[in-house]
Amino acid sequence: MLLKALAALHAACDIERDEIFVVDNGSTDDSPEQVAAAFPPVHLIRNPCNNGFARACNQAIAVASGEFVLLLNNDAFLAPDAIERFEAVFRTQPRAAVVAGQLFGTDGQPQHSAVHTTVVPDRPDFGLLRRRPRASQQIDGLTEVESVIGACMAVRTAAIRDAGSLDNDFFFYFEEIEWCHRMRVHGWKILVEPAAHITHLKGASTRTLRVGAQIEALRSRLIFYRKTMSPMRAFGLSAYRVLRLLLISFPAQLCLVILTLGLARRIRERFIVYAARLAWLLCGRPERWGLPDKCPGNYPGQPMAPSPDKKRKL
Repeated sequence: MLLKALAALHAACDIERDEIFVVDNGSTDDSPEQVAAAFPPVHLIRNPCNNGFARACNQAIAVASGEFVLLLNNDAFLAPDAIERFEAVFRTQPRAAVVAGQLFGTDGQPQHSAVHTTVVPDRPDFGLLRRRPRASQQIDGLTEVESVIGACMAVRTAAIRDAGSLDNDFFFYFEEIEWCHRMRVHGWKILVEPAAHITHLKGASTRTLRVGAQIEALRSRLIFYRKTMSPMRAFGLSAYRVLRLLLISFPAQLCLVILTLGLARRIRERFIVYAARLAWLLCGRPERWGLPDKCPGNYPGQPMAPSPDKKRKL
């Protein structure tokens, strides 16, 4: 999957002016060696452990020399003209900090490329009495949004210098939403250019790690509330999430498991996820729970793994 993503990226790049970084978060197979063999120009940053999405991206951002950077998941495949379309938007929209494209599944159906957040002052949303508007999967024309899906996002380096890099306290999930929120607070725009097409496998990297991934998602959601909202609002939303899991979601899934005698695989797997998230909360939200092989000390507020000593450029 990584090699396929790199092949599509390489075809979309101008090798004379673009640089490509791959940050490997402690792979236990030979994927780093395969990358080095198949794509010699790629700058390979190898972490001995899982440094998380935000911190790994920040390692590459710190040594990149471009006017713009593109963050790309290893399960996202660019169309050949995607980078040119991103750059065209940046050239014509001087206050654009982030530009994303239209995500599509392998079946050609559009996926959500943007999301609504709970941080816009003129649209209060406490998750209780009001249903948040759902972003359209298909976006028509260049559109300003609140946040984009982080599978593929082009970012202006000047905006990063102004608002800062990704927040290292997010290990996985919500880091791009907090980043877009911070960019907007600093007066920048978040845009989607639907003419830039990206095929996205959606969750391929965590499909076999669903329980750990869902714990990370809940942890990151609570961090997001704390970092972007007033203390009272963050407390209210966090309490609501916890109480809903404890009093509604978990009991409902338990009843379904009992009614189906545990024979329905999807119901059984969903129950395990809810049970694990509830156990994580009841055990005091231990930092080591979640996705495996985290770098030592890679928890909110603690230092990240060392970045490369030297800057490398094409």
